[in-house]
Amino acid sequence: MVMAAWISAGKGIRYREHPTRKHGKRPDRYWCLQYRLDGRNINEAVGWWSDGASQTQCEELLAELRRNHKIGQGPRTLRDMRSFHRERREREAAVRKAALDKKRTLGGFVEAEYLPRVKLTLAVRGYERQISFLRTWLAPLSAKPLPQITADDLEKSTLRPMLAAGRSPNTIRNALSVFSGVWKLALDLRLVSGDNPVAKVKRPKVDNQRDRFLTKAEAARLLTVLKRKSAAAHDVALLSLFTGLRMGECLSLTWADLDLEDGRIFIKDTKTKRNRHAFITAEIRQMLTRRCQGQPKTDQVFTAEKNRNFYAKIMYHFYMAVNELGLNDGRTDRRQKLVFHSLRHTFASWLVQMGKPLYTVSRLMGHSSVKMTERYAHLAPDTQRAAAMELEGILGHEY
Repeated sequence: MVMAAWISAGKGIRYREHPTRKHGKRPDRYWCLQYRLDGRNINEAVGWWSDGASQTQCEELLAELRRNHKIGQGPRTLRDMRSFHRERREREAAVRKAALDKKRTLGGFVEAEYLPRVKLTLAVRGYERQISFLRTWLAPLSAKPLPQITADDLEKSTLRPMLAAGRSPNTIRNALSVFSGVWKLALDLRLVSGDNPVAKVKRPKVDNQRDRFLTKAEAARLLTVLKRKSAAAHDVALLSLFTGLRMGECLSLTWADLDLEDGRIFIKDTKTKRNRHAFITAEIRQMLTRRCQGQPKTDQVFTAEKNRNFYAKIMYHFYMAVNELGLNDGRTDRRQKLVFHSLRHTFASWLVQMGKPLYTVSRLMGHSSVKMTERYAHLAPDTQRAAAMELEGILGHEY
């Protein structure tokens, strides 16, 4: 095949046409650059019109080369330029690959994908607890690719160190639950496949159930000390003691959830996903009346103190009061130590001691089943013995 002669398209730019191949309705053109470098004539091919080469592209390339020649920097030939751009693309691809590889590690995925999502859905305290677990107990696995993490890795790097540090089984379960959430998100995004490694971790089975509750005298003394230390801590503790609400449920209450006329509190979005009602006693009514002065009905009951440190402040004052009264003195078993959640246990325990049916207490506590309430059954009055003893002497002198 005989090619046509070169045709000049401008200074340093020329082309020749293919004898048979068309680009649109016109003959395809093969574009080249021509320039002098270091006293030599340089001819370099740009490419065919049908492959994207054009006079405009040639002008831009030639202008860039001349600029590089003038300033003495950058690629001096089209070949050098292509090599330069190829190496830059390779470097950029390597950076993208490294970023993707980092994103696929536990630590990278957590920072890039997991934490931004949970920050939108969790309360501040829950979000900070997740960060604590991830950056403390799951940190040894942060550089490992997420798909390569196994149950054995979790046992060696997380479970065993937590046991050695004396962490409770419940805390260990929470740490593993955080990893489980990370894995589920990665599974949804198709970055991992297969079963969740947490399902195969052999977790310790230890009785972590707290049975401690306050006597009426202890409760009165505790509330008195709390009132002196912090009005907010006193009010939250009082609310939990007389309603059985969890700390989170107390802090989530809004004035719209309260019906002061009917004496009801509507508790929504609970831990067990079951909405329920609590009831306003005279003690609670007095406290709420004091707090509600002029607050909009949409505000939270504890809105004045609602900030990132509010939970910590409540707990600080609570334990200061407990220590001042010596309520945990001499108790080494953590299950017997008084904690804020013991106020909820006290609510249930007092009701059972007063002879209220376990089913009723279960509904007030928001338990998912009466079985959870049966832990308080031993506190109930001995009604079975009393019922049986009613038969004593029923036969009179005939037997």
